[in-house]
Amino acid sequence: MSELSDAKVFGGIGAILSTFGILVPLRIGFIVSITGFILEVVAIHKISRVLNDEAIFMNYLISIVLTIVGVFVAIFLGITAGITSAISGRMFQVLLSIVLVLFVLCIVLVLSAIFLKKSFDSIAKKLNVSLFSTAALIYLIGAPMVIILVGLIILFIADIIKIIAFFSIPEAVPQPPQPLPPPPTGWV
Repeated sequence: MSELSDAKVFGGIGAILSTFGILVPLRIGFIVSITGFILEVVAIHKISRVLNDEAIFMNYLISIVLTIVGVFVAIFLGITAGITSAISGRMFQVLLSIVLVLFVLCIVLVLSAIFLKKSFDSIAKKLNVSLFSTAALIYLIGAPMVIILVGLIILFIADIIKIIAFFSIPEAVPQPPQPLPPPPTGWV
């Protein structure tokens, strides 16, 4: 199997597992999602190597790190604000805490989506699979909408398109079109 074939299989299966793993009950769903996520990372790394473009993988990693850090910061802020609000007993502080957590998560998801878009746009251009650009654009649109929760549906749609994009990867890197030969000289 070629590296791109591996990336196609790893990325497609990984995207399915990471997207739908949460539907599996108990802790197994978490393990399924993490396994899928790891397969996606391996696929992006393979694509980056085949295309000889380290920026594809680095932008993807930055996107991942931003998402993970953002989620942990949002959880920390949520717990801290929740405890503070519970102690004070003020409903306004509870609502303000929820908005603050969603706002922080939204900002980090937008930054993450920007780096994901850089990575996926490069893949789309070099492999001629425009669905990667489409998925990245939808992630970028959905990220700021997470604050009103509609973004979660939009991000899910982007995940579905990402699955299709991975399975659309060609078996070999497309060759750029050859330039036309110059017209013969000396003819009038």
